[in-house]
Amino acid sequence: MYRVKKKFIMNDQNSTPDNIVRPSDLMAELDIKKSTYYGDLEYLDIKAGKDESGKTYLTFSQANQIRALRSHVSKTGKRDGFVYGGLVVSNNNDLAINSEANNTEENNIYVQKEEPTANLESNIVREAEELAARGMAMNNLLKIQLASQMSFDDLSPDLQEKVNIAREVANPKWTPAELAQKILAQHRSSRRVQS
Repeated sequence: MYRVKKKFIMNDQNSTPDNIVRPSDLMAELDIKKSTYYGDLEYLDIKAGKDESGKTYLTFSQANQIRALRSHVSKTGKRDGFVYGGLVVSNNNDLAINSEANNTEENNIYVQKEEPTANLESNIVREAEELAARGMAMNNLLKIQLASQMSFDDLSPDLQEKVNIAREVANPKWTPAELAQKILAQHRSSRRVQS
């Protein structure tokens, strides 16, 4: 990790720069003791600066790293696995990755010695199932919407013929009595021909 030293411009000898954080203020803000504060500095490999009067200070970036580490510790109960802005911090010195180019939240890579699936959310399979089901259902939902908006004229000729046949079956041109008379007449005429 590299350090950028900045000169702080002060208006007079007794004033302090606006862009620094005093350790005592940060400890009070985070409600931590000196031992925790110095442990965090050591873990993050942060060296506090000293102003012209010899008082120690942190830059905003350094203070934000400590804030983020404290947040991580309150969630996980340990410092290991802490990631800050693409920087993976590990106390066993096995890895230290600084990726300024991939500093976006989506591109952070959480690298740990644990099995790759150890940090996956427990509901990730369910969310994948829901996504797949949505994709599967979307075609059917779209078909239903298209079908509900189509008219007879939107159908291809072969389907129009099927609809016409179904209409004829549902609404026959002949009444049952007329059909019965026709069938009986055919039956009688076929019997006369045979005799």
